Amino acid sequence: MKYLKRLLLPVLVSLSIISGCAVNKSSVGGFNLISVSEEQQLGDKFAVEVEKQHKVIRDPEVQAYIDGVGKRLLTGVRKQDFPFTFQVVQDESVNAFAIPGGHTYVNTGLIKAASSETELAAVMAHEMNHVVARHSTRQMTQQYGYSLIVSLLLGGQSGELSKLAADLFGKAGGMYYSREMESQADYLGVETMYKAGYNPEGMVSFFKKLDAAEERQPSTIARYFSSHPETIDRIKDIQKEIAQLPLKSWPPESNSQFNRIKAKVQKL
Repeated sequence: MKYLKRLLLPVLVSLSIISGCAVNKSSVGGFNLISVSEEQQLGDKFAVEVEKQHKVIRDPEVQAYIDGVGKRLLTGVRKQDFPFTFQVVQDESVNAFAIPGGHTYVNTGLIKAASSETELAAVMAHEMNHVVARHSTRQMTQQYGYSLIVSLLLGGQSGELSKLAADLFGKAGGMYYSREMESQADYLGVETMYKAGYNPEGMVSFFKKLDAAEERQPSTIARYFSSHPETIDRIKDIQKEIAQLPLKSWPPESNSQFNRIKAKVQKL
């Protein structure tokens, strides 16, 4: 199979360039030169570098809480090709990010900015669905080329791996997806929240909050929105999707645990 892939690589790359980053919003499938097992290997390598470059919060209560939110969201995803992990990192920007293979990181700044667990879950659901739809390896292949990815998988260019991790997932960087990919992550994120028992209106309320904060404090918000669709259009699209979901009566949300974790994070 590996020989066949090498033989067909020029054709596959040509197809990738022709297809670009075209995304069918309602489908998690898509052309990808990287296999699921290769993506898992790549993600594990990136995770080592990411955790060198970010301070991971080791508080047992914070870890147990973010694990619980993540695992609840996993009950609502369309498919789970990867063993997702969840961690909180010390970073005041309002953001979360997920790397290939399902390693998901939540910034302390996001927990501080959210008003409820549902708002926190909204951003996590969005990022997790980038992994579900395998956006990162599709984007990386487009941006850096298949040969570099293969080299990283084979263990070569260790310095390149560290640099790429910093560029894509470090404090000064960020994974920049196409607008179509961002829209799909919103679309799937709403669906994931609904199926996992989170009111997807939490995504609307939080993104409205970010839109307002973007004008007041662009330095803390800009990285999150820099490659996303226009915020107002994005919110409208989310609202349209929510309107198409079966009506559901959402009970009042209890945020006692979230508030306790938020208070702890604010003291860090």
